[in-house]
Amino acid sequence: MPKNFQERWDLAALADLEYFLTRDGDADEEEEEEDLVVRDRELYRGRLEQSPPLPRRILLRRWLELRREAALARGEEGFPGAAVAAITRLLPLLLFGGALVSGAGLAWGVLAYAGARPINLFVALLLLVLLPFLSALASVFLPLARRLTGGDFSGPVVTALTGALFSRLGRFLTGRGKGRGASLWGSLRARSGLHAGLMGWLVFAWMQLAGLGFALGLWLTVLLRGWVADLAFSWQTTAQVSAEQVYRLAIWIAWPWSALASPPRSHPTLAQVEGSRVFLKEGLEHLASADLQAWWYFLLWAILVYAFLPRLLLLGAALIGSARARGRLAFTDARCEALLRRMRQGQMRIGKEHATSGGTAPLADYAEAPPAPELLRLRVLIPEELLAEGRTEAWRAALGEQFSGEVTGIEAVRLDEEEDAAVLSALAAEPAGISPVLVLEGWQPCITATLEYLKALRRALGRERLLTLVLVGRDSGEGMRIPTPAQEFAIWRGRLATLGDGALLVRNWRSTHD
Repeated sequence: MPKNFQERWDLAALADLEYFLTRDGDADEEEEEEDLVVRDRELYRGRLEQSPPLPRRILLRRWLELRREAALARGEEGFPGAAVAAITRLLPLLLFGGALVSGAGLAWGVLAYAGARPINLFVALLLLVLLPFLSALASVFLPLARRLTGGDFSGPVVTALTGALFSRLGRFLTGRGKGRGASLWGSLRARSGLHAGLMGWLVFAWMQLAGLGFALGLWLTVLLRGWVADLAFSWQTTAQVSAEQVYRLAIWIAWPWSALASPPRSHPTLAQVEGSRVFLKEGLEHLASADLQAWWYFLLWAILVYAFLPRLLLLGAALIGSARARGRLAFTDARCEALLRRMRQGQMRIGKEHATSGGTAPLADYAEAPPAPELLRLRVLIPEELLAEGRTEAWRAALGEQFSGEVTGIEAVRLDEEEDAAVLSALAAEPAGISPVLVLEGWQPCITATLEYLKALRRALGRERLLTLVLVGRDSGEGMRIPTPAQEFAIWRGRLATLGDGALLVRNWRSTHD
């Protein structure tokens, strides 16, 4: 056991968490689920349980360290977190270096000057100052667009097209029809949406880093060319623009740094502006070199203030936003919730090898521990046909045993958004401490109407509130339900994955005896 747990979340840790949660989520058989319960419960009781209980994010981070440690002890290697860590270290350097070279190349081309014809001032300002400034300004709207679109830049059209592409890709690669690709696309949307805030700020920071490198390449090249070469800038226009108007424009542009330097170090004087104007019919002989060179300082200042400084400020904002997004990671999605339930709630491990000679199931392998309060109180929705013949109390007792919790209410539903509108509205108004549960028959096919009803439930509950879906099998003949067969449960999970709902926890019904 590590003496000092790592408690900071980064992309590498999130990637490994997704890796281990996905492996655990592939457990379809009841015996495999029981093994997960035993493993996580023992980890919690032996190495993670504290008083007062650890916060959710720290508990999961320490669980991840223990899982990594156990996997390495078994000789497992190649965790995705290592690759993610390498990429996040290398990619920013490549972006910065590539942008630096690109900026230097652009500036070198703009400042190409053989002495016969001065550099066009307006072209230099357009390409070396205005274009980078507008690019930085445009990037400011990306976080705003993300907030307005709820984190989805693509919009419904691109999302639908991408989903169709994944459907065809899955059918081509697997030969199992479009459901395979649609399921993959839904899973990606569900999982990526959980960390969209952190990923969005990280990508935004990389964009600013590239812009910073580009601006630095521009500035260094202009500085170097001015040192080693005799640069001359001139302006000319067919429009009726006077030298005084250009001078006022230069003063307005130079306002941010006018207090730090005085003319001609901050901007050319009016005489220098007039002296750098070119009339083609008059040639260049009458122009003074000092007037043509006076724009060099102005261009250096302009690049520094309008191209470099905005990117530096935006990079700082991106780093702050990334840190805040990391602090807001809630880990309230379905997979994390299932893991926490396995760790914090005592479960009964029941099987043939534990049964007494009389067939009565023994007590749990370990003592019950008080579950977290938010996992105890359940509001259950059950199709009305399953509640026939006064089975409400039987369902209440069975569900309380399944979840080791208290069923605060059971509502009969018809699985129709309009007919169940009052139930959905009341469920949405329930306190966050009450967990909604929907019971469906897993031995029946998962039809489109069921998926639409789940979408309606999600709209009523909100994007982040956990919804648990319990799939029950056929009636055993003794008034009890059996688990959904593994093959049918896998089909349901594949269909449900197309929803892209990261807060949907799908559970199979656990049998109470073999």
